[in-house]
Amino acid sequence: MGISRCVFPSVFAASGVNSGVLSPRLTGLLSGLLLTAALTLPATAVQASTPQLPAQSVAAAQVKAGEATRGSLLLQGTEEGMMVEAPQLATSVEIDINGPIARTKVTQRFRNPTNGWVEGKYVFPLPEQSAVDSLKMQIGNRFIEGQIKPRAEAQKIYEEAKREGKKAALVEQQRPNLFTNAVANIGPGEIVVVQIEYQETIKQSDGEFSLRYPMVVAPRYIPKAPLVETVSFGQEKNPDTPDIPNNTDNPNNQWGSVNPDPVPDAAKITAPVLDPRLSAPTNPVLLNIHLAAGFPLGEIKSPFHGVTIDYDTRDTARIKLNDAVVPADRDFELTWRADKGASPRAALFTQGSDHLAPNGDQGDFLLAFITPPDLAKLSVLQGETPVKPAREIIFVIDNSGSMAGPSMVQAKDSLLFALDRLSPQDRFNIIRFDNTYSVLFGSAVAASAENLDQARRFVSALQAEGGTEMLPALKAALQDSDATNSDILRQVVFLTDGAIGNEQQMFDTIVKQRGRSRIFTVGIGSAPNSHFMSRASEMGQGSFTHIGSEQQVRERMAALFTKLENLVMTDLKLTWEGPTAAARHYELSPAVLPDLYSGEPLVIAARHKTGKEDGSGAAPEYGSNYGPDDFMVLSGRFDDQPWSVRLPLSGATEAKGIDKLWARRKIADYEGQMFLSNDPAALDQLITRTALDFHLISRLTSLVAVDVTPSRPGGAELTSKEIPLNLPAGWDFDKVFGPLDNRPARSGETGGPAPANDNNNNGFENDQAALSLIASSPVRVTSQSGGKKAIPLPATATDAEIRMLIGLLLLISSLVFWLLRHRLDLLSRKPAFSMTKAVGIRKTGETQTRSQTQPRTGTGTGTGTGTGGPFS
Repeated sequence: MGISRCVFPSVFAASGVNSGVLSPRLTGLLSGLLLTAALTLPATAVQASTPQLPAQSVAAAQVKAGEATRGSLLLQGTEEGMMVEAPQLATSVEIDINGPIARTKVTQRFRNPTNGWVEGKYVFPLPEQSAVDSLKMQIGNRFIEGQIKPRAEAQKIYEEAKREGKKAALVEQQRPNLFTNAVANIGPGEIVVVQIEYQETIKQSDGEFSLRYPMVVAPRYIPKAPLVETVSFGQEKNPDTPDIPNNTDNPNNQWGSVNPDPVPDAAKITAPVLDPRLSAPTNPVLLNIHLAAGFPLGEIKSPFHGVTIDYDTRDTARIKLNDAVVPADRDFELTWRADKGASPRAALFTQGSDHLAPNGDQGDFLLAFITPPDLAKLSVLQGETPVKPAREIIFVIDNSGSMAGPSMVQAKDSLLFALDRLSPQDRFNIIRFDNTYSVLFGSAVAASAENLDQARRFVSALQAEGGTEMLPALKAALQDSDATNSDILRQVVFLTDGAIGNEQQMFDTIVKQRGRSRIFTVGIGSAPNSHFMSRASEMGQGSFTHIGSEQQVRERMAALFTKLENLVMTDLKLTWEGPTAAARHYELSPAVLPDLYSGEPLVIAARHKTGKEDGSGAAPEYGSNYGPDDFMVLSGRFDDQPWSVRLPLSGATEAKGIDKLWARRKIADYEGQMFLSNDPAALDQLITRTALDFHLISRLTSLVAVDVTPSRPGGAELTSKEIPLNLPAGWDFDKVFGPLDNRPARSGETGGPAPANDNNNNGFENDQAALSLIASSPVRVTSQSGGKKAIPLPATATDAEIRMLIGLLLLISSLVFWLLRHRLDLLSRKPAFSMTKAVGIRKTGETQTRSQTQPRTGTGTGTGTGTGGPFS
């Protein structure tokens, strides 16, 4: 703390007194007072920063960047050249993994460090398949539970509450992996806690299980509007969903509409980004995981963060970060494997009819994880030698500015590794892109030594710079001069960080122009756009691989090429056997089963409707009631050979949250149909109904929480500020935003360099400074609605009162000690007094001389040696 480090020299220098000449009792008194000040002044400062404002109040105070009196994060203010302190954010993450299902609680603590009223806005990422179903806002000892509403209605409720001075929180989905949280009316010095929860499924590939928690939204490149515009007649754009094409048809509309902007919601997905050379990392994160794998655990790894692993049993472990907190500048990933010989092949979970939708529908839910046997080994077991198909591979590599640094190294190493894996029968080509694109060869060429050498030189010379105009490169990669040739497998491999805002344009192009090509995406860097990667590969009937470090290049590219080099499991279908299962109607997600690549599992969510909507008109059924003869059967073909697996439904494990996962996947199915649908409005209605029924955030629904009691005084101005984001680790700020000398000052830049960070420091002043915003112990709070439901949420109070009390006690103790010491000195020094006075008589001349030259300060070095002393 700055105060405690500088207070001692400041006091002594101001008084002009050498500390070595102070009397012991005065030194003790000063020491006690200074220790008291060190403890109480910070607390007093906290209290001073939260004054009781009168009805007429000003907005958050603005200062010039060079005139800030304390370490703080400054944003551009409303006046030219003036800055305002940004709201502060700290995040606590608790992840509970139970088999293949994970439940995550994300607690965001917003603090207003200013003396005005603030609305804080934060852009944050979540996993692309997360089913966000809960929002709670804590105010003091109360919490307000969020309600799911249609997006426009939720926005209206929030704006009204903000205008009336009520505390409110609004969580909206901008992309399936990108959300915004707005918190209104945070008072001076106040902390407001917002907690969201979501459910997701664990990923699995080649026997490795993984979970990824994204921590930062990478800056998205917003393509320029096209010079040629298209006018659409009879169509109107829904202002809530402008990025979805043709989402509202109106045949009676006689006026054409033009929407040349490829990313109409760019402002919602763009946030201020800190230059790491000018600002220390912000947005500290604390993360804890409880892993109950359901099988004996083998190796557990975290490739990007140091972690501590404590094993409770052979099946369970607790994982926490080595550092108390880490900056939100890269994704967290955890991987684990089963102990040797214990890897599971299939799992089946069920949830009974405890879900009741607002429209009265009920249903049983099933969630199945099925991993087919290794396809290459399957051929060997059948007595056949696996035959690698003839292939044409188009590699597309991103060399835009966002790839500068480690990402470019990883992308180039990955592509060079891929070139080494090509066989003589393969044909290939390479396309590179930034704000332009170029193709290495006029068309795909044979993988000869000469062509490969030329390709390696081309890749090695690539430099990262420019914008990310990905769409032209994608269209070039999908151009197929031999589209009718079914004997050659055509594969497109995309290596990119996916840092774009026009994902919808990319998806629309893939759906309409893919042809026979299969698209495989390789996400590069510390914070890739996983929504674009996974969705593009899903629509392209390929797979998604992530590479976050150079150490992962060989392992993960080898796994990708295993998929590329082997045949896939095709013609997959799901059937039901048995007297109970065969008589029921199931709604599957995905509705159309995809092809399977080697080592990949198939995840199927199914809903059995009960009651009036199952079409039978029978009375509602409750519980699964499956017998020993009821089976779920998955079948398919590999290398023209049939394959199937049967799962007994009576052996399914009871689990919670499967209904949310089914609904989230169903919404994704509807979104995928949007690009080829003639009736997008009907799909919007299905999305809205599903999201409202299952209390989920979606493109068309949001969660909103409002306190009923106004807190902002009438007339007090409200300032709206976005919380800046860290630049993703490894990114080059100048390559993304331009050189510092050639661009205007950006939000978050304070005008002075931050202290250099060593490799063992997260960049925060210290861990405790960051943890001060993260509650270490939750408190029990009850619902405002009068229910008895209680949930643990972090406390919002600071420790100012405790520190002031400690300081007061120390002050009293110091005074009592000084009085006792003074009394003892008087009693013990009486004999010495007479001797000293006698000496003073013998040195009368000296004493008189001192009395003429020194004021009556009582600061003599010997007892009774000055006329101004207490014993003269």
